[in-house]
Amino acid sequence: MAVITLTSDFGLRDTTVALAKSRFIRRIAAPQMIDISHLVEPYNLVEAAFMLRRTHAEFPQGTVHCVFVGAAPKEGIEYICLRSSGQFFIAANNGILTSVLRGKKITGARVLDIRGIDPSDVFDLFAAATAHLLEGGKLEMLGPPLTKVKNLKESKPAVSEHAISGHIVYVDHLGTCVTNIPKSLFISHQMGRKATVETVRNRSVPKIYERRADVPQSAIAAHWDEYGMLCVVVGKSGGEHIKGSNQLLGLKINDWVRIDLV
Repeated sequence: MAVITLTSDFGLRDTTVALAKSRFIRRIAAPQMIDISHLVEPYNLVEAAFMLRRTHAEFPQGTVHCVFVGAAPKEGIEYICLRSSGQFFIAANNGILTSVLRGKKITGARVLDIRGIDPSDVFDLFAAATAHLLEGGKLEMLGPPLTKVKNLKESKPAVSEHAISGHIVYVDHLGTCVTNIPKSLFISHQMGRKATVETVRNRSVPKIYERRADVPQSAIAAHWDEYGMLCVVVGKSGGEHIKGSNQLLGLKINDWVRIDLV
């Protein structure tokens, strides 16, 4: 099965997604094309990496992941392909892929330089590289070795004696605010102490739930999501429309969140 994923900030109103997909359809017979998202905040490399990092491992070996965020042609830009865990990742050399593959072994890295393909035609370049890989072609045939891969500047949680400080990295369509504080870090520093979650504007969340479904209806709470990351959420049930934690608490991406330990 020829599985291809697409991640972009193209949006869904314009024709850009359709034009991009048309290049793949021309080159690949019966492609299975999966949209990770086309609603990444424009030019937001960190958000694009966040989305693909959370999804790519669910796809089979041989999948080709194409990321168009930050890939508009400009002077000096490089387009690259990395191989990891039997999958391939194509994007601009802008740090997205090193963030996606953080902590994973990279077994191949090439700069895309395909004979007969205009390097400024990103759709055709990505489609040609994808077709080559899905036909069983070697990664090494796509261009010269990558000598330097860029990294994204991403902040990490800070730990003190009585607190773990992080910030919001993503807000989903329900208004759930996802932070960069992992449960593993919390467990290693809790040492039996009581935990409360503090946010901007002096709002305090008194309890961290293990599952979102356990959060009482309409209650503002914290919970550990399926990836083990701390989230601030509003409990919902019965299909009622309730504002998300981002609206009720005035939270947005990059706002600080802190776990106090007492």
